[in-house]
Amino acid sequence: MTNRERGVIRARPFGIRHLTFFRHSSFLIRHSPRLPFAAALLVLLAAWLAAPVAARAGDPEGCLVCHRYRGLARVEADSKVVRLFYVAPDYYDRALGPHARLKCTDCHDRKAVEVIPHRKQTPVDCTKSCHLTSSDKVERKFDHGQVAQTLKASIHAPAAMDKANELLGTPLAAQQARCLLCHDEPTYRLTGETWAENETPIGRCGSCHDARLPVDTRAYYWHVMARVRRAHSSRAIVTGCALCHRNQKVRDEFKLPDSVASYLTSFHGKATLLGDQQTANCLDCHIGQAHRSHDVRARKDADSPINPANVGDTCRTPRCHPRAGKEVTSAAIHLELSTSRGIEYLIACAFILMILTTFGPSLLLTALEMLQVVVGRHDPAHHTHLHRLDKVLAQPRGPRLVRRFTPHQRVQHWVLVISFSTLAITGFPMKFADSAWASWVVSAMGGLYVARIVHRVAAVVLMVGFLYHAIYVGRHLVLEKRRTGKGFIRSFMALPMMMSPADMKHMMHLIAYLIFLRKDRPETGRFSPEEKFEYFGVFWGTCLLSLTGILMWANSWTTLYLPGRALTLSHLVHSFEAFLALLHVGVVHMVAVLFGPHVFPCSPAMFTGNTPADEMAERHAAMIADAEGELGLAHAETGSTSPDPKGGH
Repeated sequence: MTNRERGVIRARPFGIRHLTFFRHSSFLIRHSPRLPFAAALLVLLAAWLAAPVAARAGDPEGCLVCHRYRGLARVEADSKVVRLFYVAPDYYDRALGPHARLKCTDCHDRKAVEVIPHRKQTPVDCTKSCHLTSSDKVERKFDHGQVAQTLKASIHAPAAMDKANELLGTPLAAQQARCLLCHDEPTYRLTGETWAENETPIGRCGSCHDARLPVDTRAYYWHVMARVRRAHSSRAIVTGCALCHRNQKVRDEFKLPDSVASYLTSFHGKATLLGDQQTANCLDCHIGQAHRSHDVRARKDADSPINPANVGDTCRTPRCHPRAGKEVTSAAIHLELSTSRGIEYLIACAFILMILTTFGPSLLLTALEMLQVVVGRHDPAHHTHLHRLDKVLAQPRGPRLVRRFTPHQRVQHWVLVISFSTLAITGFPMKFADSAWASWVVSAMGGLYVARIVHRVAAVVLMVGFLYHAIYVGRHLVLEKRRTGKGFIRSFMALPMMMSPADMKHMMHLIAYLIFLRKDRPETGRFSPEEKFEYFGVFWGTCLLSLTGILMWANSWTTLYLPGRALTLSHLVHSFEAFLALLHVGVVHMVAVLFGPHVFPCSPAMFTGNTPADEMAERHAAMIADAEGELGLAHAETGSTSPDPKGGH
């Protein structure tokens, strides 16, 4: 459907009186063959006079008297195809495109359209000479013959276009202009834009031009503006290329890969799907800066901008990556993971395996925990643990000994929560850019540019928080070494969040309990094995995401010292690791801290540092035992216990 058929701007209302009169007059013309020709002309003249003045001014031949109505159409008798003949009046009234300066008969055969009903039209030839008449009343000739010559030397030669048209099911009829296979009605603006004259210098031009220097300044100004900027959005350009380059028959005939699909999975392609007009599209890469817009050359052609010898200059234009290194050319734009079998394919396989072996078991454990809730099962010693906890809390120092999170740790946790949530909200629409919700989220944030800025700010906050945590752990490590006199390695392994052989035993004990092979839960300390595993995931995941994010953010610097393929690998690793992190946090962690029966609707530990009593008794009984030992209550009330040797730290 062309822009004329869509209507670039909504036509002004014609009015019920005018519409009724037009319908009656057109009925008389169609159904009264004996009506004198002079009377028919009078009826047409009356309908034409009833039309708005602006429409007549932009339509000297009166074609819009009929063609201004959106429902004007005909069903072809042979093909049953509905042909729409609507033309937006504002296209002419407001000179929205180059064809607005042409009379209809400059392209259509006058003899065929001067009678009503029109005679059968011959297809329009876009290389036909056009006669432009400007405000200085000087007629100028113009045609697209030079474009046709350019196409003959490109990969879109007439023979290739005819074959593609055949394979596509002949959307173009015989002798119809090949241009229509790629082009619709050209306009001076992108869809949705408005250019008011008071917003442009056109009004100032009129102080010298118009009467004294009769030049159509509005048409010239808009024509220049349309040529120094894109006439179509990046998404529209890619959609146009996809007509052939996604069609299986066309690709099989010309031995073409599915370039559109691979492009849309790339960084540039996802930005295009989210409405970014600055990212590179098909034309930016396949047409050189010094080449004409229709001069698309094959990769093996020495003059092609995607030739290995030229592609570096294509990427490093002032508009794209001017400060990038020569190695930027090795970054993959059309990467097909399923067929590459390279390191990218191996990384994808490794992450899929990691998801199955880490998130899979975690999800299974979470489901088994929920099963215990459904069947109402508790540790037989649950009430005993609660009683011991009450005894501890009754002591002056008791609440401090069973407080699981210090103020420092809670601040670090909230920095992580806020930065990670922001990164997920702004980052995952970029990963799933082909989904409708992604475009909605990005639009709600103010566009892709704003989303990227917010994403990077949140990334900096996350990295600063991680650095603070590293300093915090280092300080704790030094103090622990001084207190115990152990070496750094032993002191590091004794940190509360480090896994130990005892944690593996507790995990096996827990699994046996969850599958009903044991009656009692393991008595874990301040941090359970599941929490230590999550901590390890956050620690190395933050390192990986930060490193790959920095490489992509500083892409020009990266390609000065590393191959451009590092950007491809960084994008792949960053995307997979972020997805893995979201799965763990969004499913496993959220269930534990929000929807668990002992903490619902939210664990107060993130605000006060104190875990609910039922949760402490169920999952951190060894920490209670440590507190009892510290207070001298353990043997007096419950006898000996088997606390986690590191749980009380």
